Amino acid sequence: MSSRSARALGFTLLLLLTGLSPLVMTASADPSIHLSVDSSHVILEPGQSTNVTLTINNNGSSIESYNLSIDDSGLAAYWEIVAVDETVDNVFPTWSKNTTIIVRLGEGATTVDSGSFDVTITEPDQNINSSITVYLSVAPYYQPSLSSVGSSLSTTLAGGNLSLSFTAENLGSLADTFLLDVEVEPDLSGWWANHSNTTTPTNQTNSTGNSTNGTNSSSNSSLSVLMYGNSYTSANSLEMLVEDIVDSVGINGTVDANTGGGMTIADHRQKIGTIGDQWNTSLRGSDWDYVVLQDQSQIPSLPTNDTNWQASKNGTVEASTEIEAEGAETVLFMTWGRRSGETSPQWHQYNINQNFTVMQERLTEGYTRYAENISTAGNTVWIAPVGLAFKTIHDAVEANGTNATQSGNLFYDLYTGDGSHPSLKGSYLAACVMYSTMSGEVCVGSNDSVSIPSSVKLELQQAADDTVFNQTAGMSYYPWEVSGASAFGMGGSIPNGWYLQWVDDEVSNLAAGSSQTVTLNISVPTNAIPDYYGFRLTIGSTNGNVTTSTVMVVQVEAENELSMSFTSHGDLFLPGQTTLTEVNVTNIGNGVLDLNWVAGLYAGSLCQVALPSPQNLGVQPGDVVAVPIAITVFQSATSADGCSVILAVDTPLSEVIPGGLLTLFIDFDELVNFSLTGPSTSVDLIPEQGVDYEVRINNTGSEQVTFYLDPVQHPNLTTSLVSSSGVTVAPGEVGVWTVNTNGPSGIYGIHQQEFTVTYGGMNASLSVDVNAVAVDDITVVGPIDGRIIITPGQTSVLPIEVINSGTSELELTASILGLPSSVNGQLSDSSLTLSRSESVTVNLSISASLSATPSTTAITVSFGQGGTQSSLALDLIIEDRQEVVINSAQYEIDAHPQGESNLTLQITNLGTNADTYIIEISSVETNNWYSFSLSDLTLALSSGETKTVVLSVLETKSGAPVDGFNTAILVTSASTGALGDTFVVVVRPVVASAEIGLLGDVASAKPGESVYGSIILTNTGSGVDTFTIDSVGVDCGLSTSVTLAPGLSSDALPWVCIVANDAPAGMKTVEFRAVSSMRSNIVIEQSVGYQVEPYWPDNSLVAVLLDEGKVSLGIDSSTSTIVTLQNMGNVEVTGQLDTMGTDTGLLRIEWMRVSDGELTNEYTLTPGSSIDFKLTLTSNVARSASASVVVQATSLGSGVLTTDDSVALNVDIKGPELPPNGLAFPLGLSVSQPAALGTMGLGWLIAILAIMVIRRSRNNSDEDSSEDEKENEDEEEEKEQTELGYNECRLDSDNKVNCPECDARLGVPRGSEPPFRFTCPKCDNKIRVIE
Repeated sequence: MSSRSARALGFTLLLLLTGLSPLVMTASADPSIHLSVDSSHVILEPGQSTNVTLTINNNGSSIESYNLSIDDSGLAAYWEIVAVDETVDNVFPTWSKNTTIIVRLGEGATTVDSGSFDVTITEPDQNINSSITVYLSVAPYYQPSLSSVGSSLSTTLAGGNLSLSFTAENLGSLADTFLLDVEVEPDLSGWWANHSNTTTPTNQTNSTGNSTNGTNSSSNSSLSVLMYGNSYTSANSLEMLVEDIVDSVGINGTVDANTGGGMTIADHRQKIGTIGDQWNTSLRGSDWDYVVLQDQSQIPSLPTNDTNWQASKNGTVEASTEIEAEGAETVLFMTWGRRSGETSPQWHQYNINQNFTVMQERLTEGYTRYAENISTAGNTVWIAPVGLAFKTIHDAVEANGTNATQSGNLFYDLYTGDGSHPSLKGSYLAACVMYSTMSGEVCVGSNDSVSIPSSVKLELQQAADDTVFNQTAGMSYYPWEVSGASAFGMGGSIPNGWYLQWVDDEVSNLAAGSSQTVTLNISVPTNAIPDYYGFRLTIGSTNGNVTTSTVMVVQVEAENELSMSFTSHGDLFLPGQTTLTEVNVTNIGNGVLDLNWVAGLYAGSLCQVALPSPQNLGVQPGDVVAVPIAITVFQSATSADGCSVILAVDTPLSEVIPGGLLTLFIDFDELVNFSLTGPSTSVDLIPEQGVDYEVRINNTGSEQVTFYLDPVQHPNLTTSLVSSSGVTVAPGEVGVWTVNTNGPSGIYGIHQQEFTVTYGGMNASLSVDVNAVAVDDITVVGPIDGRIIITPGQTSVLPIEVINSGTSELELTASILGLPSSVNGQLSDSSLTLSRSESVTVNLSISASLSATPSTTAITVSFGQGGTQSSLALDLIIEDRQEVVINSAQYEIDAHPQGESNLTLQITNLGTNADTYIIEISSVETNNWYSFSLSDLTLALSSGETKTVVLSVLETKSGAPVDGFNTAILVTSASTGALGDTFVVVVRPVVASAEIGLLGDVASAKPGESVYGSIILTNTGSGVDTFTIDSVGVDCGLSTSVTLAPGLSSDALPWVCIVANDAPAGMKTVEFRAVSSMRSNIVIEQSVGYQVEPYWPDNSLVAVLLDEGKVSLGIDSSTSTIVTLQNMGNVEVTGQLDTMGTDTGLLRIEWMRVSDGELTNEYTLTPGSSIDFKLTLTSNVARSASASVVVQATSLGSGVLTTDDSVALNVDIKGPELPPNGLAFPLGLSVSQPAALGTMGLGWLIAILAIMVIRRSRNNSDEDSSEDEKENEDEEEEKEQTELGYNECRLDSDNKVNCPECDARLGVPRGSEPPFRFTCPKCDNKIRVIE
């Protein structure tokens, strides 16, 4: 045996032994306890704490519970060691459990306080224990301190100097060198609280380094927060978690949230701006301290030029403006990266967030950019760095060598299963960050009720506190930060003009526990405004990079002074009146003043003083205010009198303000007052005659005055003074002027004459009513030539205008004089009433009888009232009459293309003399369609004679307007050439039209039967016409012609139609057509409807045909055949296929409609159509069997439901040969199946070994001969395959076939096994696939 064969045999035996190894029992070890810690050496600074994780490994064989004890007797008192669990229960064999030990180091510890403690784990049943030692070290500690010597408040004047002393103290454990600095402290609220309560004067804060960063207490009594977010906020009700933490520390918390799945900040901004929306009303309905904005989880990480990022950025700025307007401040909720980043294609199509770390960095940058834009807009903004707290835990897990994205660690547990949304632990971590961000207090020690194991809760609290108070301190994320450069553009520097300098800004090598006095020199600028100025003094350790600070306040005291002046010298102080004047007061000091004023008389007794506004509050340096003073002069005073007034600031004598007193000297002015009066009633004026009247002036002033009266110019009146223009009047007396007013003719009614008097800056005016008396006057206007011409038998109307040219109202009477007896005259108005300037047109109608002779007569038309009258003279001229008229019984004529149409006209001479008349035809419109002729072109007519003329019309061209063509017949006098009369004739083309009426008919038949009826044709045109009548598209035995006069109908015309044998059921129509012979374009059509009745042979709607009569298939295989349905009737049928027969339960049946490949058994067939279905039969048994399948079609057509069956399809199912149960031997011996299988397995093993040995010993030539033999065998197998028949093919190695018809390469239906049939989708050829 070769070495390879030996190795193969050995490997086989090894496999057999390995298979038997589970039957061997393993040995058990002695019970023991193995302990380990994640950190065997803990180094802390005073005030810090940490957790040590103890791992207990159960190396025993049973479930154990252990007791835990700690020996810290050798430690200094600064150390506190606390075990979270006193017992660790239910540790399974070979498993381990962790427990937490909290290590805290108190303030004041030094490096000499280092030590160790022992942890002992005891199994109480067997009293077995193990111990482990943890070493503790105190880290070097640096802590500078700076405090004022005396009060932290110093006072000085503007331009003053201060030299202040402070104590620098080393509170650390090592010698250190300190650096001193000073900067502005804009917020003095905390300093004032300490200063007012007389507590510690230094108000120190620890900005960085190694001391604790806050205590778990609150100075605020309440905290009100509104949150806008999406599912990151709504998950686990984040607002309730924050409120629980806030309430647990004694703060009255109100936290509410508006959330919506997937919402962006742009979405929140839109809803905040929608009036009536909950987002809008909740913001404006309460007084919120902070409003939290959370964006969609990915948008802040996108590039800043992305439209979604820009929309969110703009949304934060606009929302913060709304928040600021409500008195709240904005907090941005920085979310976290996804647990594994974005590992698959995202909606934003950027491949930028490959893992958590990268995504968190981009989110941090995005939220910071949002904050910068909000701050640039002038709004306050803070950041809650929840995502950075997630990063704190992530980095700690990774630092321990653990893959944070794999389950089993705290970072993994911050998420739900989707790796995006927060678990309860993740939401609790976010709540802690939110609380610390807005309150400035640590979360460790919270007594909230959130259901999380205490050890995990503590770890989450510590991660939140570390993120807020250590990692991000000084970044201006938080509202409680009081110093440091702002990340968002806030902060300040030393005010201009101030000088603050340490005498020595370095304290060198100060021993631990010792102190040193340092001095700060301050110079205040001369223009400093009195106020309290805060400065933060910082001391920093150069060795430990630790700073602390204290606040110092400098009060710049005010220096007050006023300047007062009286500049209202133009004010008038009149006897009997009160004048409101004012004094200008300027604050020329440097302090803000509240001024209370007093005023009184200094000299004189004829006036009184009052102050309407005795206060001016908050007067800034440099401001000028006006102090109003009311001075009342007594009635008895004269212009020669006056008084003196004092205005002063009302202050105690010890606080007198320089310049706060002013004396005013008041001179009284002359009182000017007078009034004008005129006539008590209106003055009557006769135009062009004039009238005199008086105007009076009453002097109620204090002096004797000469007044001058000025009449105001009037457009219709002329007024002048009869007396002197000036009149001198003593005080209390009355002066008189006499004036005359006149006016031109034509004016009437009331007119106002105005008068004015001016004296001493005062004007008085008077309006006198002047009544112009009315005057009568009449004007009559007729024709310019003064003639009226008329012919016998005619009437002429002449308009005459009557005008009231006076100023009174007139009632006139009209009359006509001088008419001859053959003429009658009449006025349209015999009496008139005219108001002033009114005019009326009166019509004079003159009628001459037929007997009137030509003549000229003078007539007069008169209008008058009382003694006022006006007349119009006219010449009445009578001339000869010439008149002719044309009449006809009709004015329309229908023109026919087949002959002339005539119209008779009557022409009558109505003149007084015989005359000859010319008759003409004149087309009003262009004529292209007719020819016209007249029977006479001239007629001689005596007076009163009538003759007739015939007009003939022939249509020469079709297309004339159907609404008529207008032609005029003109009659002209041959003697005078004047047109006598015109008659318009409307010519229309004759109309060809007809109607086809239906009589009773048979309107229903089956295919092959007849429908019949009759029609009647009526001529609805305007002329006799012949119509050709026949049926359209089908022979119904009707083809004839009829001639009908207008309005007449034909006899009944019968028709018969035979229904086609292939006509589908339903409504059909036959069309009848009548054509006019007069106008061939006139075609009249009428449809007759009839019903083709449903019909099918032998009551069978559908024929069901099978492609095969018998099929066979194996177990777990299928076969297919084609079922064809044929619609046998003339109606559309719908239905579905089903199967019946014997043993059909052995088969699974599936239908597919071949036309569209849809898996369905439903069909719709139009008349005479067919459809194919593929019926697939699948074996449902694992044995040989047979079945008979009948396809049944249930069809509905024309309301009839039928079932039609196919012939039976025989199905043969071929099952497998059953294996023997064991082995039988001669002589009656047998072996059971298990034994037989074992024997066979051993035989196979021996055979395999033998084959391996044989194959290893063969040479290459044997291999070549084997390949030749295999090729020969393949050739023989190819020869053994049977030839393909018509439309047959075989499956190739890819389970595909080539269509014999179109040579398309096709995939076959899934699960098909040869032999089976299917249809080629390319050419619809039915293919048979054989083995």
